[in-house]
Amino acid sequence: MSESPLETETLHDTTTFEHFDREWTIPTKRHLSHIKKMRDELRAGVLDYNLLTAETFLTPDDLDALLDIDPDEDAFEEFIQKIAKSLGLGDKGNS
Repeated sequence: MSESPLETETLHDTTTFEHFDREWTIPTKRHLSHIKKMRDELRAGVLDYNLLTAETFLTPDDLDALLDIDPDEDAFEEFIQKIAKSLGLGDKGNS
């Protein structure tokens, strides 16, 4: 039986999901450091929120793997949506 998103968020520091035929690891929650990095980058004029999301939440090795995969814009958007879902963003059932 798999854990609910709330159980994952409560019990673990990271979560994994599959996409592009591999497993990705991200934090279960956004931390102040994530929020500050994204705010600072957006204030500095970063225009691509999806790229900023990938750079903020993926490990350096996972980011390198994503760059090697080099997904097109639509596939990248779908990937970012999985990150958001894994973080519990946009999911009414998550705290």
